[in-house]
Amino acid sequence: MKTNLFVSLIFSLFMVSCSENLDEPAGPALPPAPTNKDFSPLTTIMQNSLTQLGGNAGLVLMYKDGTILYKQYFGSWNDNTYIPIASGSKWTSMAAVMAMVDDGRIKLDEKVSAYYPTEFAAADRKDITVRQLMSHTSGFAGGSSWISTDAVNLQQATQGIGRGGTISGTNTNPTAVNFGPNGSKFAYGGVSMHVAGGIAEKVSGKTWDILFKEKIGDKCNMPNTNYTGLGPTTNYRIAGGAGTRMMEYTNFLLMLLNEGKFNGQQVLSAAAVNEMLKDQTTNLPIASTPYETDALRSGYRYGLGCWIEGTKNGAPTEFGCQGAFGFSPWLDKGRNVIGILFVQRSLGTVNTMPSENDAPYTLLRNRIAQILDN
Repeated sequence: MKTNLFVSLIFSLFMVSCSENLDEPAGPALPPAPTNKDFSPLTTIMQNSLTQLGGNAGLVLMYKDGTILYKQYFGSWNDNTYIPIASGSKWTSMAAVMAMVDDGRIKLDEKVSAYYPTEFAAADRKDITVRQLMSHTSGFAGGSSWISTDAVNLQQATQGIGRGGTISGTNTNPTAVNFGPNGSKFAYGGVSMHVAGGIAEKVSGKTWDILFKEKIGDKCNMPNTNYTGLGPTTNYRIAGGAGTRMMEYTNFLLMLLNEGKFNGQQVLSAAAVNEMLKDQTTNLPIASTPYETDALRSGYRYGLGCWIEGTKNGAPTEFGCQGAFGFSPWLDKGRNVIGILFVQRSLGTVNTMPSENDAPYTLLRNRIAQILDN
């Protein structure tokens, strides 16, 4: 009897100890949302820039716990406004590819020729890896007729990029590897990510629109975000064809800021998110960048699907994925916030007019940092 009591006591102490360990926080507690800050200067910047931004715009700033710190639409836009986001698509697209990495269906350092052995057998492309496709270090040219046509689907386009073929009966060459050998330079463009999307589509057995919806869209509550932002197609523009609503894209950003979790569901593994936000291009020569004439951004480095827009003590902390139409999402790990400048104008209008230092996006980011840091 005494033995049984002793065993019960030890078991109870063990269970209490386990319970106490489970209740311990995984890391430092998140500071409370800075709702006491005055964000009204952002309204002034937006109002002063509205004509330049085309008369319609949105701006949102959100804390890591989902608290909205600032949100306002200008002109006639509202929560139902849907716009094409051009290269803002790259972030969501590469997240969908990373979901397939999480599933074990894709390996980042696997060669593309493992997935398309015939199409990518040529010497200048047989050693390109998935990671290089996702970080613009594959050597491919920026554009190609294979990604700008609706006459083929994504699989046919991917095959055509690799070995050539016909588009509407016209013989079309494979896409050039202008910045080879692979892994030696950073050259921004849409071709490489088109191939990455093709791989994800092939290994999943699902078309890109369904794959994105299942892996990212549904899990991040993005019902109106799709890859027909430039019009109906089955040759989904992986690097530039999405359209979205402002608050839907914030859900995606919150997922990334919370290490892959949204509304209690693990959408991507923390390891996958960390890989996306890691500098993948350190010390490589920059052969091509959309920021070539932008003095503030011409040296930006790249992760997997996003730009590294700021560092602290050498570590990346600020990330973005601007599009050619001015759509400007960002994630700031150091300040625990995400934000979107929701516009449909040229990138130059947002970033460099009247100058880099006085352009709307620069003014907004600098003012937000100042408000949060004081």
